[in-house]
Amino acid sequence: MTNIMPKQESKFLNQIKMLQSSSKETVIHSNTFSPFTKYMHTKRPIEGEIIEALKRLEQQDEKQLILLCGSVGDGKSHLLSYLKSAYSSLFFDVFVHNDATESHSPNESSIETLEKVLQGFNDGHTPTQHTIVAINIGVMHNFYISQMEKGQFAQLRQFIDDNGVFDENSLFTDSISDKNKKFQLYNFASERVFALTSDGPKSAFLESIFTKIVQDDSDNPIYQAWKQDVEAGILTITHANYQLLQNETIRIRVLEKIYHVILRDKIMLSTRAFYNFIFTIIVPSELELDPNKTGFSIQHTLPNLLFNHPDRSPLLEKIYTIDPLHMRVKETDELISNLHVLSEKQAFVQNIFNESKVDWQSDIYRNVIQQTIEKNQLQELSKFIIRIKDLTEPTLYETFHDFVKYLYSFHTGDKKLMGELFAIVKEAFIKWKGSPQPNYYFVSNDLSRPHRLAFPLKLKEHVEQSFGAQASNEEILQFDNYVTIGFCKSVFNIDLRLYELLLKVKGGYRPNKNEMNVAIQFEDFYKQLLSTVEKNSEEVMIVRNFDKSKYLITKTSFGSVKFELEKVR
Repeated sequence: MTNIMPKQESKFLNQIKMLQSSSKETVIHSNTFSPFTKYMHTKRPIEGEIIEALKRLEQQDEKQLILLCGSVGDGKSHLLSYLKSAYSSLFFDVFVHNDATESHSPNESSIETLEKVLQGFNDGHTPTQHTIVAINIGVMHNFYISQMEKGQFAQLRQFIDDNGVFDENSLFTDSISDKNKKFQLYNFASERVFALTSDGPKSAFLESIFTKIVQDDSDNPIYQAWKQDVEAGILTITHANYQLLQNETIRIRVLEKIYHVILRDKIMLSTRAFYNFIFTIIVPSELELDPNKTGFSIQHTLPNLLFNHPDRSPLLEKIYTIDPLHMRVKETDELISNLHVLSEKQAFVQNIFNESKVDWQSDIYRNVIQQTIEKNQLQELSKFIIRIKDLTEPTLYETFHDFVKYLYSFHTGDKKLMGELFAIVKEAFIKWKGSPQPNYYFVSNDLSRPHRLAFPLKLKEHVEQSFGAQASNEEILQFDNYVTIGFCKSVFNIDLRLYELLLKVKGGYRPNKNEMNVAIQFEDFYKQLLSTVEKNSEEVMIVRNFDKSKYLITKTSFGSVKFELEKVR
């Protein structure tokens, strides 16, 4: 296979570009709705809430303001466009303003335009028309500050404050809007990208988008263009990558990587960013720059585009950090060794792929693999094998799935699973600074001093009222990225990064300075517990560092200043 241009221009490459973040199809105005955006429309919970809000407007004499806020590219304009197309009657006597695209004058900023649009809802004014505004949180913040400086829109600003729009800790809580009063707010940022279930993280929204992009449907222009190219013999590596995504298992595994980095790194994923992500794992940069090339190279296969191109988007930058190549396991080492030693490399590789329960192979991929073997690019081939196995077999990152399981059990009140998490945390607590004997814990792990102090403490598990608060829900739609647990009525937040670190500590690992930044809250939690014990305890153990000898100092039963010293074996 060569990298020469196809015989004809690829229709598929032209269509798949609609997924790019710069495409007009992903930047939608509230007054336009193309056939592709109509086909791609995927219902989400907030849609039903806004439809009900629009229906209520018809019953309201007092004119209302509905704010649709969120981050850039999260679907506010798309949803407005869809609703205006599908429910046009609900928009009678309703003014719609999109802050990202509309301005009354070239010489007027979006904030100045917004001030005019909302003037009827200013203090002391009476609005004459129901109004819906789609607004990014950043623009809303700028508007809020400018009006605070002018002393205007006090009621609206108070409403924004009451809903905690600018408070990260309140993003995933319900709006407190009064549905019968002047202001309504629907925050797209309050919708989690995925839900927690007993089977792990799930996102009906992302799964639907993914499926719509790759499924055989007469209304899907991307698939139809791909099919026409294949029938005409116009083939590039992008056609093989797209075909790989037609496998549901592969799509689910790719989504798992997204859930992983969202939970670990607390990133926000907009709909537009997800579209662009799909484009970047199908189309290599080489074909993006020169569509006349075929891109037939193992470096341009989907597994490598997914894990090895942190420069192409912020999301891929995060996924790069969970590249399975970063995990050293015995099976991986054996695979690489055999690939270099065995003479029948093609048969060895094919046998690995035949063992997979997922039918992912295509003629293009087979030819690319054969080409890689012939060029003796064994290192690149081994990387591909490890990465494709991670997309066809259970993930190597079991800690992610375990943490999601504990996060789900916290909200549903599963005491057995929470007991497992407490056991891990307790063992890590014991090894955090060390324990000279059961139920005694060192205040410091500084071995440079002659001795260390240890205080007695019985670790009694503790959870707060939020534990089991969603026990009746099969899916947990609103949740934080952490579990709040502790001992002796003190708590701390354990997120995925801290969970991974505590697992290592449990196994005897000592965190370095950079890792201690991840554990700041756990360190404070540890110090708080030991400090409380130190104030109230009637005994303290002294351990000499050079010979590990232990002495117990105990306050006597009578008298406040007398202590007894006892050597402990």
